[in-house]
Amino acid sequence: MDILFINPNRMQPPVAPLAADSIGQALLSRGIGCTVVDLCLDQPSGAEIPLSFWRALRGPQPAAVLVTLRNLDDAYYASQESFLPGYRALVESLKKAFAVPVITGGCGFSVAPEKVLAFIGADLGVAGASEKDLLGLLGALGDRDRYPDLPGVVWKDGADLLSNAPSPPQMDADFFSPRAVVRNLEYFRRGGMVGLETKRGCTGACVYCVDPVAKGRTVLRKPIEILLEEIRSLLRQGVTVLHLCDSEFNVPPEHATEVCEAIRAEGLSERFRWYAYASPEGFDGALAQRMARAGCAGINFGVDHGRDDLLVRLGRRHRAHDLERTARAARDAGLPFMFDLLLGGPGETRRSLAEAVELCRDLGVDRVGLNVGIRVYPGTALGREVRGQGPLRKNPNLRGAVQGNEDLLHPVFFVSADLGEGWEEELAGRVGGDRRFFLPAGRGRASNYNYNTNEVLVEALKRGHKGAFWDILRRIQEGLPPLALP
Repeated sequence: MDILFINPNRMQPPVAPLAADSIGQALLSRGIGCTVVDLCLDQPSGAEIPLSFWRALRGPQPAAVLVTLRNLDDAYYASQESFLPGYRALVESLKKAFAVPVITGGCGFSVAPEKVLAFIGADLGVAGASEKDLLGLLGALGDRDRYPDLPGVVWKDGADLLSNAPSPPQMDADFFSPRAVVRNLEYFRRGGMVGLETKRGCTGACVYCVDPVAKGRTVLRKPIEILLEEIRSLLRQGVTVLHLCDSEFNVPPEHATEVCEAIRAEGLSERFRWYAYASPEGFDGALAQRMARAGCAGINFGVDHGRDDLLVRLGRRHRAHDLERTARAARDAGLPFMFDLLLGGPGETRRSLAEAVELCRDLGVDRVGLNVGIRVYPGTALGREVRGQGPLRKNPNLRGAVQGNEDLLHPVFFVSADLGEGWEEELAGRVGGDRRFFLPAGRGRASNYNYNTNEVLVEALKRGHKGAFWDILRRIQEGLPPLALP
């Protein structure tokens, strides 16, 4: 059997698709051929893919075409760009070019499997994060009677759409990869970094987050030796800057400590630099020092807000008093850091908006991402809350696609009605010329917080900058040279 694997994510700067490496390895290890077509690298313009492109592909006739959906949209209130119409056009083109089933999956798909499958017109889908569920479907292609017994599978039965719950997440060989399927070095050269998982799943209760929906609520830690070999493999390819894609690297803290100590013990801390997402919950000076000694170059903290009452409403476990400790620990360790604020949620007022900004200013945070407007996704606690409040179009707290979109498939944002009109101008005025704050802005400004088609970032990467996008923007603003690489 041979499979054609499509990465449809064409956002620029390019971000390497972890799914293609892990799924490709799972297929190859079982003798299933896998040809990857990476549209992010080969067709980045965003224009519709011509049939001639598919027909010019060389290789055996595939038994199926896999399309992985990383995101449904850019989750950015200022642009509200949905990727679903592009996915639908891609599926239509694939069906014309190949007379085989088109199967979809991925984190974006898993947010609302039946709805996404229906919208983009794929033949089959696999929800969840288990490579084994996909392999089960491939082994049953053409035998529809077996679909009801296959975990994670979404299929059409006449006019109906049916789906099975995914397999429970588990630690097995398909979680590991030598990272040999994706062109990681090209992504590094053009995108400035390559992703790495040290664990999968999240136990958090954030009301807006889809990670537990797509990846499960059980945290699966990658065995240290396997993680180290994955790092070595990327180093052999020439990749020397990584971004840890864990939801929050330091949850649980003992795992983060183990990873840092293992990197140092193996002598890898001098061979690459890495960034991470982290939580203020339990972050302290000891861990910050360990991360710095292990080669960490910067941390993006998911702070969300600076008021306890609003943190509670967002389902966060840290509190305002954790932020001072977090900022001090990172600063003392010499780690550049960013606080990501997610504002405009339930209970937000102009006063609380201002308090969040001033708290970050008082703490001397290196960079602050001001993201106002929370994308409301199906399957989340916030999604269930707003759907229980009646028609979207009548909800004063909602913006975006509120007409004919009760399933929340297309971009809908929660922007507290208590903010009133003119909050954008007031927020911009409060920030003033303080370059530490990333405001929603046009694509050609260094303060633009939307990384999708960010012209400043694209040009900086061409000039040799590497690292997390927020840190590249920080370096540009401060007139610093590119990150020093090992």
